[in-house]
Amino acid sequence: MKDIYKHFNNLEMDIEEFEEIEVSAFDKAKVKKELLKNIRTGKQKKWKRSVTAASIALCLITSALFSLSFADNAEEIPILGSIFKYFNSNGLAEDYNENASPINEISDSNGIKVKVNDAIYDGEKLIVTYTIDTNKYLGETLHIKGIPMIENKGYGTHEVSRIDKNKYVGQATTFAEEKYSSIDVDWKLDYILSDLTTDKERMKGDWHFSLHLDKANIVVQNIQQHNEQNGISINIENITFTPTSLLINYEQSISKEILNDWDMADVDIELTDNLGHRYKSIYHSGFGNDDIHLTWSKTFQALHPDASKLIITPKITLANYDGVDDNTNGSVQGRFRLVKSKAPIKELEMEQIIVEIEK
Repeated sequence: MKDIYKHFNNLEMDIEEFEEIEVSAFDKAKVKKELLKNIRTGKQKKWKRSVTAASIALCLITSALFSLSFADNAEEIPILGSIFKYFNSNGLAEDYNENASPINEISDSNGIKVKVNDAIYDGEKLIVTYTIDTNKYLGETLHIKGIPMIENKGYGTHEVSRIDKNKYVGQATTFAEEKYSSIDVDWKLDYILSDLTTDKERMKGDWHFSLHLDKANIVVQNIQQHNEQNGISINIENITFTPTSLLINYEQSISKEILNDWDMADVDIELTDNLGHRYKSIYHSGFGNDDIHLTWSKTFQALHPDASKLIITPKITLANYDGVDDNTNGSVQGRFRLVKSKAPIKELEMEQIIVEIEK
């Protein structure tokens, strides 16, 4: 799981079967971002359990996308779905797209045009997607001072990336301090800072937006239930319920003693309800800065309307590696588990976690 792309070495594929098509600057930027994310150096690690033909093609094709066709002009793309997918990998993009409120308001000041595309409030957080057009190249990313405020309160973050010569896309996320059925949002950008400049060269202007949003048909239920067994622990943080899916966020912690005996330790989850329904997984991804603590997001099919309890069964996999990836100079670059591995592997099942569904 640490080097999941090594498994592709054992796949037989004909590159000619992929059709090259012309794509927009937005989609080229998306491909570039995904590639850089997967080859980034350093300690940060990220995995996706779901491997599709499109994700395999992403590793093979840099100038085209597999079986995707978008408008040449990024302005014509259904922008929230695209921007949300650009910054998030949790399987909920379509639900947030369908439940978002289109805004399409523009504020132009000092040669920089900021456009709020869409916004959504799910009861826990506000997400605002936006584009920024500048009159000159300002680097690969921008730093934004000033977040959208919920009822004049809140804290949050910005993510901004360049998708074309002088065009950027961004996502602002603000976390609500209280639960509201509807919110008033005030967003004033204090300044914009290019990654090419020093802190003293801030770009100031009059960029200001006022929004009113009703809570979307999405429910986030905080869980914070913990299980521990033989040096391995799991914490279920929260569950997001949407009309077409549900997302479980959880953390796993592995003791150093376990990692001394095994090359890899992984905690997956299976999901059923009190009526006996078994939920199919749609998407699974995770990340971490070391082998001890990992954060996972797993998306399942939608909750059955008559279910009142969810039963989460953690599944532990302990395994050793038997594959080696060598550098050209003969040194070992990394190790991984072969597809038909004969190395030791052990599977365990932890005590179930029962969640009462809030309705």
